[in-house]
Amino acid sequence: MTRMALISSAGLVTLTMACSQMTTTDPSRDFLRRGWDAYKRIYIRAEGNVVDPDRNGGGTTSEGQGYAMLRAGWMRDEEAFNRTFRWTEQHLKRPDGLYSWLWTPAAGGKILDANTAADADQEIAFALILGSQVFKDPQMLARARQIVLAIRQNERVEVGPGWFPAAGNWAVSQRIVNLSYFVPYAYPYFARIDPDGRWETVIESGYDLIAKALGMSAARLIPDFMSITADGDPDALPQATGLSSDFSSDAMRIYWRVAVDCRLHSRTRACADPLGAGHLTAMLARDGALFTRYGIDGAPRERVESSSFYGAALPFLLLHAPTAGRAVRKSHLSQSKLDLIATERSRYFDANWVWFGLAAADGLIETATPAPASIP
Repeated sequence: MTRMALISSAGLVTLTMACSQMTTTDPSRDFLRRGWDAYKRIYIRAEGNVVDPDRNGGGTTSEGQGYAMLRAGWMRDEEAFNRTFRWTEQHLKRPDGLYSWLWTPAAGGKILDANTAADADQEIAFALILGSQVFKDPQMLARARQIVLAIRQNERVEVGPGWFPAAGNWAVSQRIVNLSYFVPYAYPYFARIDPDGRWETVIESGYDLIAKALGMSAARLIPDFMSITADGDPDALPQATGLSSDFSSDAMRIYWRVAVDCRLHSRTRACADPLGAGHLTAMLARDGALFTRYGIDGAPRERVESSSFYGAALPFLLLHAPTAGRAVRKSHLSQSKLDLIATERSRYFDANWVWFGLAAADGLIETATPAPASIP
C-alpha cells in the first residue's frame, strides 16, 4: 500500500463511515458537516452555479465549480455534485473540452472571460474521477478523460524531458505557470485514464520547480506566477502582464496540495518538507499571524489576515511542524471562528479553504478518496 490511510475492501468509504468519527466535541469535524450545508445554502444557487459575492457582482468561476464538485464528492452529496457539474457543462464548457474561467449573471448570464484556468480544469477532472467511483457513473469517468487529454493538449509547456501545465491556455506562449495550480495528488489518477500522458514527468517537473523557486536568492516563499525557461528554471514574468510575483492568495494553496499528495500517496518528495515549514513557522513567530501578501523573501507587503491562509497551511504544518500546526488550529481556527466562517455571507474563499484544510488535517480526504488502482 502506498496510501497513508487504508480504503475499505470495496475501494470506497461511505460518508456515514467517514462522518462516524466526527463528534460534536471536535469543532473542526463538526464544521465539515455544518460548513458544507451552510456553503450550499449561501453560495450555490438552485441552478448549480457557485456565486462569489466579491467577483463581478456575484460572478461564477470555473475554480468555484471545481471546489464545489470536490466537496460534494468527498461528502457523498450526489445531488449537489450533479447540479454543479450540469451547470458547469452547460455554461462554461468550451469547444476544446476545457472551461471558461469567468461567468457573470449580468444581462441574463454570459461568459466574461473565455480563457481557461488550469487549476480549475484539473480540479474538475479529479472531481469527476472521484464522482465516477463514489456515485457509480462511468460517464463521469469518460468526461474526465476528455478533460485530461485537453489539458495536456491545450495547457502544456515542455520542460526538459517532461512537461508542466501552464496557468491556462492564455499562458502557454509566454510559458507562465502558477505553482499552486500543481495538483500532484491528482496525477496518479490522471495517469490511469491517460496512460500516454507522461503524468509522472509532471510530478517531477512540479517538485523540481518548487525547489528551484525556493533556491533563488533570498527566496522563502514561492511566487503566485512566474515564467519558466525550456530547462525548467524560474524566469521573470513578461512586462505588462499585471500578474503577481508576490506570495498571496494564489500561492498559499501549494501547502495544501503538497500535504494532500503526502497523505494520499506517501510520496517521498511531498513528505520531505519541500516547501520549508521552517519559513512559515518563522513568519508566525515573528508576526504572530499569517498575512495575505508577502514578498517571496517573507517580508509582509500588507498586514491583513485571512482564515483561508491558516486552512491551507494547517495540514502541511501538522505534518512538518506539528507544534505550530496545533497552535494555528487553537488560535486561528477556533470554534468561534469556525462558526463565523460557516454563517457569514461574505466568506467565500475562507469557507472553501478552511474546509479543505480541516478535511485534509482530519483524514476525511484520505478515507473518502478511492485509491488510484480502483480507477478502470
